[in-house]
Formats: sequence, C-alpha cells, structure tokens
Amino acid sequence: MTSPPPTPNPEDGRRLQSVGIPCEWPERYQPGGYHPVELEDKFKNGAYTVIRKLGYGGFSTVWLAVESLNKRYVALKIMTAKESSTDTELEMAQFLSQKADADPKSEYIVPLLDTFMHEGPNGIHRCLVFEAMGPSATVMLEELPENKPKYYGKMRPRYPKWMAKTMLTHMLRGLAFLHENGIVHGDVQPGNILFAIENISNVEEKELKQNETIPDTVTPIHRRDGKVDKWAPKKVYLEQALYNYVPQSPDLLKVKLSDLGRAFRPSDPPSKPAMPIALRAPELILGKPLSAAIDIWAFGCLMFEFLTARTLFAVATFGWDEQQQNDADDSHFIQFYKVIGKLPDSIIDAWPRSSKYFDLVTGERINPRPQEADDYHSNDMSFQLFGNRYARLEVRFGKDKHETINDEESAVVCSIIRQILSYSPEDRPSAADLLKHPWFALK
Repeated sequence: MTSPPPTPNPEDGRRLQSVGIPCEWPERYQPGGYHPVELEDKFKNGAYTVIRKLGYGGFSTVWLAVESLNKRYVALKIMTAKESSTDTELEMAQFLSQKADADPKSEYIVPLLDTFMHEGPNGIHRCLVFEAMGPSATVMLEELPENKPKYYGKMRPRYPKWMAKTMLTHMLRGLAFLHENGIVHGDVQPGNILFAIENISNVEEKELKQNETIPDTVTPIHRRDGKVDKWAPKKVYLEQALYNYVPQSPDLLKVKLSDLGRAFRPSDPPSKPAMPIALRAPELILGKPLSAAIDIWAFGCLMFEFLTARTLFAVATFGWDEQQQNDADDSHFIQFYKVIGKLPDSIIDAWPRSSKYFDLVTGERINPRPQEADDYHSNDMSFQLFGNRYARLEVRFGKDKHETINDEESAVVCSIIRQILSYSPEDRPSAADLLKHPWFALK
C-alpha cells in the first residue's frame, strides 16, 4: 500500500501532469487555492447546482448554476481560499446595491444576488452569486463570425464599429456610476467587460449544460507520481461562455463592468494596484496618489484598442525582477512620449531613470532608436503584432482604424483619446463628462 501524497505548498515543484486545454493553473488546486468543482456539485445546502463552466481568473472560477428556489440561472463565482480572507468585492457590491435603485447607470455593473461561504479540501471559500452573463470582451472578440478568418492568418480580429461604440458608451455609464459613488474600479480591462445575455429562464437545462462531447473541452487531472490527489478535481473543463445567447443588434446589445475585487476608495488605495501593465496611467507607474482618473486612462487605451484592433501601448510582462520591471516602466514612458507627446517636468522629475533617455533641460529624447521613427517598418513578430508602437497617436489610429471610420470621425476620436490621456490626472475628463460628448450618443 503506497503512502498518501504530502500536502502541496507553493514552494513545491509541479505535482500534476500537464493538461491540454486552456484553464486555470491546475497546481493552484492546493490549500489556499481553488476549490475543486465537478458538474452537478451542489452549494449552500443544495440551493445552487453547477451545470457549466463560464470562466476563470487568477483568484476564482466561475460557473453557471441553477438556483433551486427561484428556478433561475445564475453565475457562481468561487474565490480561492486565500482570496476569501478579504471581502473587498463583497463589500463594494453590497455598498453599490444600496445606490442602484436611484441611478439607471447601475444597470452597467453586474449585480450581486447572494453570497455564502463553502468549505472544501483547500480551505473556506467565499462564493458570490451574480446575474448570469455572457462572454468577456476578450472571448467575444474571438467568437464573432466576421473574425473567424483570423484563424487562417488573413486578418486581425476586430469589433464592428457599432459594437465597439456601444461597448465604450456602456463602459462609461458603468464607470460614471462607480466614480459618482466614490469607487475606483482599479482593473478596467477586456476580461472584466461582460456581455449581457437575453432572458434564458425558459431555456431547458439540458440545452445549457456543459457540452462534454466536443473534443478538448474536458481533460482528466493526474499526479506525476500516480497517487490520488485530494486537493485537485478529477478533471478540468474548458470554459464555455454563453456566446450564443448574446443579442447582436445595436438596440439590444449591452455590456456591464464586472469584478470589483480590486476596487478601492481613493482614501484607501491598494499597496499593489491590479491594472494590467499596458493600461497603467503615469501616476500609477510612479507610485503617486491614485484616483478615478486611472480608470479613465485605461478606458482611453481600450477606446483605441477596440476601434483599431491594436493595443495602444505594448509593454513586456515577462519576468518581474527589479531590472525587468524598470525596463518595462522605461519603455512605457518612452512610448508615452512618442505616442502622446512631450513628458511634463512632473513626470521627468519623478521618474528615477529619465536622464538615461531625455535631456533634462529641453525634455527631448536622447539617442532615439531607429524603430522610434513614425515611418519605421519591420517584418519581425513584434511589429506585425503591435504595429509601430512609437508612432504618434493620429498616425497609428489613421493606419489601423476600422474601415467605416472616415477622416473626420478619426480626428474626433483622436481628440477624445488625447483629452483622456492627459498626463495630469486632474486634467482628464470624468466619465460623466465624456458621456456628454456627441460621439458617445447611441442612436
């Protein structure tokens, strides 16, 4: 009889065999990590039954569940046990629910329906029950029929202009609701923008259950040593977002902001902000006081991205020792200079290594590299993926904008993005101000 395996910890090497599908990191099924879930598992004394995997993140998995009492479908978000020790998302969601009835903009935040704790082999997990939603902006982009040729290398996936414009306007409404109630989202990114779905209350459960017959949608988990693992599930599932239930017409499409797990009040900012590296505002990079203006900066970057299918700033994220972090930050500031314009003294003075790259008297670039020229072109992978990341905003937008955007509209959009990407957070427009701009008026 073999001895049972030891309790895993983060310092151990890999104990599990590789899985062949994109999913949460299986090694994090350990004490403090994910809760192992199987289809048909029940939670809260049978109140919720899991029938499908909707998604996952670094701190949670999300499942479609049937609520027995109200006979409705909901999204069940199960936090890692370690993350469950903090109640940020719960506290923010409960606070905002008290404000929701008085403000129609609350419709653009995914509402919290219930919360409870669940004990499993890896600890005690906070479970949050939300309105069932469709895919994130990241997943939706991949699934749009017009983007399918991309799999054959023929095009970059992009949103239709009407869809991008609707998404951006709805994002602003959600941000305005948060900001007017003193909350900074703190993690504005495509993965936290969810598409609303049509009413599925009358859809039969068998139609919504995880389809395990599709190849490569489920795979077993095995230990490398052949022993039985009591911390990981027997198998992991590919996420199956509810894409087919997203109404794809301008009058019905709706997106909402999700995941308030990194939200904060400006009076109590986090020690380690969660904003994706390429969406960081200058003050966030420099460790300055944070405000709702960091959300607005990220929105401006995404406005460019949704309308061009290119990321505005390309910053390496491989490796996180001090030197690599410094190199990433320096590259980011150089791109700010090239894309937006001259850096103000407040940034030059606060940036420890600015003298390596800029004349401290004139503020001009020292010894620029050839690829920083507006007309630079290359066949390398980075250039093909990101385009000329050092070209001026207007040059880049004009080159990569959606074909239905004419020169006049292009000038309007670039003007809006320039206002948003003001180096001083105090000079950036608020979400409410942006909603007054005619470009965000939906027909």
